[in-house]
Amino acid sequence: MEKKKQPGIYFTVTEKEKRRIKRNAENCGLNQSEYIRQRALGFAPKAVPPDAFYHFCEKLDALCEEPFSAEVNHKALTLLAEIEQVLVRPTKEVLPWQPQASGPSEDG
Repeated sequence: MEKKKQPGIYFTVTEKEKRRIKRNAENCGLNQSEYIRQRALGFAPKAVPPDAFYHFCEKLDALCEEPFSAEVNHKALTLLAEIEQVLVRPTKEVLPWQPQASGPSEDG
């Protein structure tokens, strides 16, 4: 079965911009193409949390398994969901796109 070739988008950046894109992509655990794709589609990928974050989540999850009250368990589960939402999942940006500061001026 023949694989259909996907169209590419090519653009030029400065060395400084390339290093910044590479560093940001690595911090998010993504390759540069995926990082740029997510940014272009309006997502703001988040940096991969440190191992301590996952260790904390495991401890909190274990706490939920303890025989505490239903209210304590509910609060702990709610906190876990909030931590995941805020720190792990990419979110849509809420700021409008900022036009490029350089380029031709309006008066030529």
